Amino acid sequence: MSNITLDGLLVKLRDPDQDLRAMAASDLLDLLKKLDISFMKDDGKQCMTALVKLLYDSQSHVQNLGMDCLGQAVCLVDAETTKEAVSSICYEIQKRGTSAESTALSVALRVMSGRISEDADAKKVLGSLAVPIASMLSNSPDMPSDVAVDVFAALSDVLMHAGAQVATDPEVVNQIQDVLLRFISHSNLSVRRRAIAVLGAFVLHVPGEQSEKALAIIFQRYEACNRASEKCILLRVLVTIARQCPERVTKIVPSIIDREINLTEEGDREERMTVLLVFETFVQHCTELVAPRRNEIYTCAVEALKYDPNYNYDDEDAMDTGSEAGDDFGDEYEDDIYEDDEDDTWDVRLSGVKLLAAIAKSGLYSPRDVAQHIGTVLIASFREREDVVRAEILATYATVIGALRESTTDSASGVAEVLQQQAPEAVTLILAAIKNYPRSTETKQLAFSVFAQLVLAKYNILDGSLSDITPVVTAALSADDTSGTLQTASSSLVKTNLKLDVLEFLRVFVQRSSVSDSAAEFLIATKDGLRENASSKAFQVPSASFTAAAGLIGLLSNAAHQSSMDVAQFVPWTEDMAQCAASLTGTDDQDLRSSVNVFIGTVLQKFGDHISAPTAQQLLIILTELKGGIVHAPAVLGAFVQAISQPTALPREIVVAVAPSVLQVIDPLLRQSSAPVVTVALNVVKALAGYGTETLASAGDHILTNIIAIISKSPESPPASALHAFAAVCPTVSEENMRSVTANLLKLLSATTVYDGQSAEALGELFETVGRSFPGLMDSWKDGIIENWSQTHARYYKQRKDSSNEAIQVPFPTAMLTNAAKSINSLYTGFYKAQGQQWTSEFLESLVFTSPRSTADIALVCLGLRALGYAAAQGWLAQSDQLAAQLDAHIKSKHDDVRDEAAAALGKYVGSYPGMFAALFASATESGSEGASASGRLQAVNVAVDQIVGTGHDKASADAMWAQITAYAQSSQGPLPDVLAQSLATFAVTFPQVFIPALAEHVSSSSDAKTKAFYITAFRTVLADRHLSAECDAELKNVLPQVLASIDDESITIRRLSLLALFTVIQSKAALIKDAVSTIEPALFRQTVVNESLIRIINMGPVKKRIDDGLDARRCAFQCVHMLVRMLPGAANTDLLAESIVRGIADDHDIRLLVLQIIHETVSTQAHMYAERLNEIAESVRKVQATKLSAKAVTQEIEKHHTILKSSVSVLVALEPVAKAATPPSAEFDKLLTEVMDSSNGLLSVYYKELTSQS
Repeated sequence: MSNITLDGLLVKLRDPDQDLRAMAASDLLDLLKKLDISFMKDDGKQCMTALVKLLYDSQSHVQNLGMDCLGQAVCLVDAETTKEAVSSICYEIQKRGTSAESTALSVALRVMSGRISEDADAKKVLGSLAVPIASMLSNSPDMPSDVAVDVFAALSDVLMHAGAQVATDPEVVNQIQDVLLRFISHSNLSVRRRAIAVLGAFVLHVPGEQSEKALAIIFQRYEACNRASEKCILLRVLVTIARQCPERVTKIVPSIIDREINLTEEGDREERMTVLLVFETFVQHCTELVAPRRNEIYTCAVEALKYDPNYNYDDEDAMDTGSEAGDDFGDEYEDDIYEDDEDDTWDVRLSGVKLLAAIAKSGLYSPRDVAQHIGTVLIASFREREDVVRAEILATYATVIGALRESTTDSASGVAEVLQQQAPEAVTLILAAIKNYPRSTETKQLAFSVFAQLVLAKYNILDGSLSDITPVVTAALSADDTSGTLQTASSSLVKTNLKLDVLEFLRVFVQRSSVSDSAAEFLIATKDGLRENASSKAFQVPSASFTAAAGLIGLLSNAAHQSSMDVAQFVPWTEDMAQCAASLTGTDDQDLRSSVNVFIGTVLQKFGDHISAPTAQQLLIILTELKGGIVHAPAVLGAFVQAISQPTALPREIVVAVAPSVLQVIDPLLRQSSAPVVTVALNVVKALAGYGTETLASAGDHILTNIIAIISKSPESPPASALHAFAAVCPTVSEENMRSVTANLLKLLSATTVYDGQSAEALGELFETVGRSFPGLMDSWKDGIIENWSQTHARYYKQRKDSSNEAIQVPFPTAMLTNAAKSINSLYTGFYKAQGQQWTSEFLESLVFTSPRSTADIALVCLGLRALGYAAAQGWLAQSDQLAAQLDAHIKSKHDDVRDEAAAALGKYVGSYPGMFAALFASATESGSEGASASGRLQAVNVAVDQIVGTGHDKASADAMWAQITAYAQSSQGPLPDVLAQSLATFAVTFPQVFIPALAEHVSSSSDAKTKAFYITAFRTVLADRHLSAECDAELKNVLPQVLASIDDESITIRRLSLLALFTVIQSKAALIKDAVSTIEPALFRQTVVNESLIRIINMGPVKKRIDDGLDARRCAFQCVHMLVRMLPGAANTDLLAESIVRGIADDHDIRLLVLQIIHETVSTQAHMYAERLNEIAESVRKVQATKLSAKAVTQEIEKHHTILKSSVSVLVALEPVAKAATPPSAEFDKLLTEVMDSSNGLLSVYYKELTSQS
């Protein structure tokens, strides 16, 4: 923007003509939006001054443009200009006092703070706004309420995004605190609520002593106050804090519960509501703290739910529980609800419902108790007369059932049985509520939500009540989409939403395995409603109808197979629904198009043998018509595949008759670039092939050409559907054509890398089909696989040989070897099946019964070993000592690739015959076994353990194998390999209840350091597994204190390994150790102390070097502390934590960096702890900064010394806000900080300026 343009617009902003002012403001807004560079300082000041003046323009339109312009311009000017503009706005608001003219000014203030807070680099700017805003609030207590709300919104932005900057000015912090404590008692509800929220933000986001002091003042005022209204306000502030940072209120939660636990029965309405809200918050966010009082809190919720002093639910006034609940469904759908304008006690009951919901989800009670007690209370409350409360009760009951269903998958919980007992009463009261409050459409909708959740919990739970539910369902489904010219859009939408809820209930209802007599009657009564709504014009209703109908077709199919129901009466309805669906296949509604295609596919697949043959053929042909173009092919042909895929009820002759026409449809689709289109075409090929060679006979060779072209587009990862289709089409392809494509195809497939199980299965299916269908081509396919692998291996070997850089490792082509080995196994599998022979490994054994001399020999042996390993894992190999001996011989090979493959193959072979394990283990650990052969055998042992224990879950063999390994560990005089520790971890993970306690016992009872280290390594391997079962977690939680007691072991090696184990568990499974922190942390923090006995001085010529043998373990200890404060904030003892931080500052540089991270992550929540120890911290920093360089220091030593000094200054910068807020101040810290800031202090001053500018 040029100065001429800006000056011209600013002049026009002062024009007397309001239209010119508006046009100029609009033009300026457009330019500000396009501007991508900041203003020069003078231009920015002129612009902001002019824009602020627009805020009190006589025309509101101009004021609004001024607000928008300020929102854009505030990001283009410097911090000083921004503060001046905000100060000007605050002054104008203050000057206008109670005048309503301040509204535009306050809105602009809110807009500006919001825009600044979006910029992560503008915290300092935002923090500077606290001064004028706080001053204005302090001097304008009577400003209009809407203005006050805007101003508090702006202050909230400042505190939330720049709380640390605000904390550096104690005077402003005190002023903000005083203002907020005054405004939380404001007479206006909106202002009061906003002030409460901002006070919560103040406590949460302003670090330092003032924040803690504010929280203490709030709690002290709460304890001292006698006025109910003031107490409620203070409690709501504490609720705000507890919801965002529960650890800040942990110390006061028990006191609040003690004081308020009886008030829910004695207090007035506002007090009751507030206390219930407090309990709800504590249950949600401080669950462990409320556990001891859970029964009393539960009683409070129940009593609140019963609180209705102005109404008597006695027997005479009981709800009408008759079964005529459906009569009013087709009448008035106005969204009226029952409200007693003179009764305001309902919100107490609403709060009680919310508290019950929180208790149900909290885990304070077992699932059965939740269902039994909370469920019963909620059901009894279905008679609630206020619609809003009744809706909350029904929604809560549905949510509770859903949560219980998801959390209790086992039948032993007893939840389903409890719900079964409750269901009749629940249905009766729900239907009574629908009848007694016919205009409450929300009650009707939530009723079906409850019904759906009950059915999901137990499919036949409502069968005894279906006769009562049926009229309600049929009435809802038969309601007209419109009801005349007076029908409003709102009431039409209400009716539509109700239908959708009913249809969702029906969709869930038909997802069952059997049909009772009552369910059959229910389905007969409701099927016509589905047909009627399938033709509805209401949004989403037809789609939902077809989805429910598809589920019903599946249920009818099951019933027909079980002979539990006569489905003949549903055939006309099915054909009518199918014809309706056929007429909608060309609709523009994507959801409806998808649902009708799925419905037709389901009818043909599940019910094709019940509908007439002409109808079935007509429907199948419809699923080959791509109305609207190929973009719809995936949905339409997907339904076709569903219809014909085996098993299907569709007669075979119909599919065969349609096959030629559908092949013509998919032929061009196979050449498309769209992956979904190609995939569905390939799936059609595969599905058609299932009906015999005659369906593809005339097109097999042509389809094969298309499939090879698809594979060639991505040979490294061809789609699984292409491989499946290839296998399916093979039997229809001539041997001559297959022979002609073999070389090219094998070359393509040799590069295939299988990433998922589906692709692996497809590739295996392809080669097996080839072996079965073309035995005459076996040799050429086998030779082709071997040749392609040999070429790949030769290229790898050459690259490795030619590589002159030893640091660059040429990766072994393991994916290609996997592909070749599995392919050749599958090929022989198909061949043997075609010949009617048992699988034999003669060919593979011929590959490995050779001693590799050349590169080609190595390739063949690796292929044979890998293939034998896979065959062994499948249990295809006969037990043979000769084969085992040959595999063991290859473990001694001088070629490392052969050794690795032999170890894996031998391990899998022994894994298929557990009786061979003892001999393998003995050979691996015999005294004369050493070097590469010993390593290979140990690797084979690990593979065998994984095969027998991890995969096979062979408990009988596991016991003996565990005993053999642990006996060796106890008696071995030599080093214990980590690979055996990995094997022990497999035992523990597979059978946790047996082997985790056994492993822990070995850790604690081993007296030999080498053996104990071995067992701790095994335990660490278990802890590092991120996919452990719940049983593993439970066992680990029990033994962790026993294992981690080794942190205090006399061996420094054991201490370090134990600390690494602790770090692993805190990092990945902190919940397991949460309850044991207080037991473990004394030993942990002892390891942060420098052990002088582990320090030695060695002479290196004229130089003496200090060696600290305890440094690694100490570094591990500080890493554990860092992870502890991060993963379990507030769990560590603050005294022990503070002492370790003070020590760590003066420790090794790496440890100091860890301490710095701890400070950064805890300073906002532990400001009081740091404030108490500022003098000690200053002393530690001085020690670091006092270190001097040798006169002969080399460049590397100088750079390290500078890094150490900078890290020491970082500690001061991180704690500077705490020091400024400390009362009394820390003389030592302030003195040191002043010295560092002094420009004459060289590097320290430079580092301070650099670090503060970055923060």
